[in-house]
Amino acid sequence: MQETTFTLIEPEQTELSYADFKQLVLRDYRIAVESRQTSILGRKEALTGRAKFGIFGDGKEVAQLAMAKAFKKGDWRAGYYRDQTFAFATGISNVTKFFAQLYAHPDIEHEPSSGGRQMNSHFATRSINEDGSWKNQAEMKNSSPDISTTGGQMARLIGLAWASKLYRENKDLAEMDQFSINGNEVAFGTIGNGSTSEGIFFEVINAAGVLQVPMAVSVWDDGYAISVPSKYQTTKEDISEVLKGFQRDETAEGFEIFKVPGWDYPGLCETYEKAAEFCRREHVPVLIHVTELTQPLGHSTSGSHERYKSKDRLKWENEHDCLLKMRSWMIDSDIAGAEELDELENQAKLYVRDCQRKALNDLKEKIQTEKEQTVELIQDLVAVADQKSTLEALLQLVENATDLGRKDLISIMRRSLWLTAGTASYERIRYGRYKCISVLKVLVNGWNGFWR
Repeated sequence: MQETTFTLIEPEQTELSYADFKQLVLRDYRIAVESRQTSILGRKEALTGRAKFGIFGDGKEVAQLAMAKAFKKGDWRAGYYRDQTFAFATGISNVTKFFAQLYAHPDIEHEPSSGGRQMNSHFATRSINEDGSWKNQAEMKNSSPDISTTGGQMARLIGLAWASKLYRENKDLAEMDQFSINGNEVAFGTIGNGSTSEGIFFEVINAAGVLQVPMAVSVWDDGYAISVPSKYQTTKEDISEVLKGFQRDETAEGFEIFKVPGWDYPGLCETYEKAAEFCRREHVPVLIHVTELTQPLGHSTSGSHERYKSKDRLKWENEHDCLLKMRSWMIDSDIAGAEELDELENQAKLYVRDCQRKALNDLKEKIQTEKEQTVELIQDLVAVADQKSTLEALLQLVENATDLGRKDLISIMRRSLWLTAGTASYERIRYGRYKCISVLKVLVNGWNGFWR
């Protein structure tokens, strides 16, 4: 597999040589391009039928690079399905695991976030070791499991932030240093501008302002909630304007509110560094309103944004694509030339394709093994059952099929057991046990994906 060629430079390093700075920026751009290519290829996989559905983080890549720089060990994320670039940049996930989830691979070794039980772009880290003991979460970059409702992460977010405050204020908890180091952890949340119209968003914003907890909320604002533009659902078409009353001042506590364009790489890095420092040091909640984001591929694979966006809007989105803006900034700043970036983009594309193929082949190999076991078990049934012709037809179906999925195999196993309900034999008992174990493995692996 083609590998990423850049050595990791930790963003918290305070002093960088020019060579290290250049490498850091190029690494960020490489991650962003890999993420975009993942979105493009993932969409193709869904639309051609290899995956059932796809939703991606295209157009939000650069802002998430900046957020990842501010995210430190011990911090927690409570986000939603646009955060793949952040997941790649922090190491919470990678491209191969992303495709494994897209294909719903029910194996926690390949898809550790949920064991194939959740739709793609749902991220989670494991908090428990194989032996049931707690991991040292203070030394990890942590993500709580995503939830399907697009504002549901907010309630979890306030809880995570409140926990950090308790660890700082309650000295009896100091010895539990595998969970917190003096409450220095920040709870980072992400939400789309459309979901800020939900009641739970306003409840959590108000609670965070009252409690004064280390909560950093990023609003990814691309001007739409699926097909509904902001003017039809957000007062003043601007959530940070709506929340100005929460801004802290000399006389009262509240939020620190930031607003920054989603294509401005240096501006985003500066904003997130400042916002996270406020949050971490003073336990002041912050809101980062990231504006002028785009959706190059539309909302999801369920539709096309060309149906509800004007030609002028689509033209504007093309011009304000955050990757094009970052590329132009790098060239104008003499960080990299066009040819160097062309080569980087080509390598990123090859890398993503390799990751996709590996994820798909890993799943196919698993299904092929199960197919061979199913054939063997049906052959044993044919030898002892009265319904030989029907079973042989099922056997032929399995043997000749070129694209059977796990669901197809389990359905065939179930039908074989139903056909042989009156057959009392060791072969049928063995077959039934294998079917039950196959189903249980899918369920248990997915369940472990939530708890580990």
